[in-house]
Amino acid sequence: MIRDRGNKKWVSLMLPEHVKMLREMKVDVNRQSKPLLDEYQIQEFEERIKYAEEFKLPLDFSVFDHGFMKNIIGRVVKIDPLTKQIKLKNMNGDIEYLNFRDVMEIKIMD
Repeated sequence: MIRDRGNKKWVSLMLPEHVKMLREMKVDVNRQSKPLLDEYQIQEFEERIKYAEEFKLPLDFSVFDHGFMKNIIGRVVKIDPLTKQIKLKNMNGDIEYLNFRDVMEIKIMD
């Protein structure tokens, strides 16, 4: 049985630009397209945000960021309807701004 080391064997012969390009291609393979939300989901998100803001409850936001989903947990400090941004205070006490159009899911934490 032949045991091949895969890319490890060839990396030493590659230029740094090729190695960088291979890493970027690996990331691009995992990249997703942005899901579309309907009006009902958007209205539901707005209601959850207002409810959590009123009762000072933390929210778990699933945010679409350059082809990947990430979770941010925090309390809503302010909602800016003009810029459509949500000002959050995360669990570390830092302030973060989220664009409402990037929010894909919101869960109220208990």
